[in-house]
Amino acid sequence: MQKLFELMKALPHDIDCGIISNSVNIKYFTKFSLTDGLLIVTHDDAYLLTDFRYYEMAKMRVKDISVICSKDLNADLKNIFKTNSCSRVAIESSNVVVKTFESYKERFKAINFITDSRFDDIILNLRMIKTDYEIKKIEQAQEITELAFDHILNFISKDKTELDIARELNAFILNNSDGLSFDTIVVSGSNSSLPHGTPSNKLIQNGDLITMDFGAIVDGYHSDMTRTVCFGEMSSEKQEIYNIVLSGQKLALDSVKEGIVCCDLDSLVRKYFRKFGFDSEFGHSLGHGVGLDIHEKPSLSPRGNVELKKGMVVTIEPGIYLSGKFGVRIEDMILVTENGYKNFTKCSKNLICI
Repeated sequence: MQKLFELMKALPHDIDCGIISNSVNIKYFTKFSLTDGLLIVTHDDAYLLTDFRYYEMAKMRVKDISVICSKDLNADLKNIFKTNSCSRVAIESSNVVVKTFESYKERFKAINFITDSRFDDIILNLRMIKTDYEIKKIEQAQEITELAFDHILNFISKDKTELDIARELNAFILNNSDGLSFDTIVVSGSNSSLPHGTPSNKLIQNGDLITMDFGAIVDGYHSDMTRTVCFGEMSSEKQEIYNIVLSGQKLALDSVKEGIVCCDLDSLVRKYFRKFGFDSEFGHSLGHGVGLDIHEKPSLSPRGNVELKKGMVVTIEPGIYLSGKFGVRIEDMILVTENGYKNFTKCSKNLICI
């Protein structure tokens, strides 16, 4: 919160106050989860406005922030603006809907509302660099994810469908964590050429590649991992593609360091795949940030202009997808360090044949 105060003061054309409405951003600053509320931040103070449902719990858990049980939101906002002499108030332009913004303008005619991306950027840039607490939670989530992977390898058989495998993964994760990071992906055979395919009633067959993308949540923090395994006999073509993807991922990991621009890291893998004629078969970004959201800044994509910095947690997940035939994706989640990276994903990437 102190960093947020300082960054707000340093903005050109000073912002007096910011209204945070995104529940994930509210949790980031307060460590408290709610579905309805506002966090109002001035240069020196912060106020959490919520209702009767959350008030007593918030009073117990939220530290160094004034918690207000709001019965009249407009009156409470007016009082905060007046008390702190606020005339320039920033909103989260990426989160506030038009109807809400029009309501603000109608009710607070003396306030100049700042609607550009500066306030959003401050928050998202803060969230990119993880604290020790956040790193611990992400690491715990990944440990559960890998236990789920170990479990599912013993579950897969020829009488199971993609849906069976996805449901078993989901059950294991839900029984051992706070929730699923996202809708679990399990695709096999020709379906594995769909990067974000939906699990179906397709039975697992001999020679199928099975791509599984899944993760767990611990105290709001996500993990993300993808592994591709083979059921039964492995063709030479599939082995070749798997090895190319694995080598591409290793190239990216070996190149991770403070200061490298995300698009340059992404480009390294695309150029490597191009040597084998598969650059067009890698259609998504190399990776993304992970934290309270499963996809957050930075983006390791052709347009990602952010430099990697110590404390960022990102995925490295190249893939090759041959339409109608099969696909391979291998994904690790790493912490950028002063001298390179720490890999949170400990399980083997050597091709597993079940």
